[in-house]
This record gives sequence, C-alpha cells and structure tokens, in this order.
Amino acid sequence: MKDNKTQQETRQILTDCGALIMDDHFVYASGAHGAGWIAKDLVNLDPRRPARLGELLAAACADLTPKPGLVCGPAIGGLICAAATALALDLPFVYAERTQKDGKQNFELHRGFGEVVAGHEVLVVDDVINTGFSIGLTIKAVRAAGGTVSSAATWINRGNVYAPELGVDTFVFIDEVKLPAWPAEECPLCAKNMPVNIRYAHGAEFVAAQR
Repeated sequence: MKDNKTQQETRQILTDCGALIMDDHFVYASGAHGAGWIAKDLVNLDPRRPARLGELLAAACADLTPKPGLVCGPAIGGLICAAATALALDLPFVYAERTQKDGKQNFELHRGFGEVVAGHEVLVVDDVINTGFSIGLTIKAVRAAGGTVSSAATWINRGNVYAPELGVDTFVFIDEVKLPAWPAEECPLCAKNMPVNIRYAHGAEFVAAQR
C-alpha cells in the first residue's frame, strides 16, 4: 500500500456504506475469532462501489512482474471484487469454488477453469483478507491446476498476513485495517462471554455448532 490518496478513497467508500464494523465478536472462515469485520456485502449493494474499488486495485496492480494473464478469485465472497479488477485490467476472469471433504474446507477450479489457468501467470484477488485462509486455498487451487501465482491482491488487508504468509512474491492492498485475530480456544472475547455476531462472517455456523 503506497498511494495515500487511493487509501483515503477506499476507506471513504467503506465508511460511507457502513461496511466497517468495529468492537464486536466475529468468527472468520478459518475458525479464528476477531473484534472487527468488513461487511463487504454492504459495499456490493451498489455496483458502482466494487467497480470503483476494482479500478483502484487494478491501478495498483498495473506494473506487476511477472505480468498476469488472468485473474482468479474465491467464490462467493471474492468473486465480485476479482471480476471488477479483471475488467479494469482487461484480463480474463475465473473463480475457485469452496468444497468440503472429510470435514475439511478446500477450493477447487471447476467449469473447465483448470484448463484455462494451466500454464498461465494468475493474479489471485479477494475483497477482504482476514487470516488469508480463503485466498491461500485459492492460490493452492490455481497452482494445483498448473497455473503460476506470483502476486495476490485485495481491497482490504486486515494486517494478519502479508506476502510471505500467502506464499507469493508480491501482495498488493489498497487499504489496511489492522484488527487482531485469535484462535477460537484463545479468544479473549469468548473468555468474557461476549456474544458472537451471527449476522456477519461465520458466527451463525459457530453458534449452531455449540448447541
């Protein structure tokens, strides 16, 4: 993240639509817990917002080396963001889909997308990166299909992971909202018996599993 003007515009978009939620108790896709959430569905309610964020992210990715030949995002959450970024970069777009086997979550490329990415440099894009769980599995899926991934990008980095943790050379983000995440068994909010937010993130599934 280098462009302060881009960061300010990104933050303003989040603030204007009420997407930045602080001081609550959330459960993320990885199973980790945290105190904040970016309600990206509120961003996506007005298609002009993700379209503009896609333009800003594309501009930040314009000089990536090696140059990507297409964009891939994780469905469902990162699909809109990745598609908007691909459009702004004038690149093809594919997406990875969540699967579950033996109780473990994974992402795979279906619909012939594996053949599309094979042999190509792929930019993997997600809208908000909390722990890197979803985008990490998407990167893994692209590589398993024969694509190469040197770069990853996002609208918002939550400050918990960077390029080394994602296993890429370059990690591009246009805003950073630093909010901590904890393993469920070490969550200080659980220790305080603070209710889990079941409207956003994966709180509803977590609460149902506790019953």
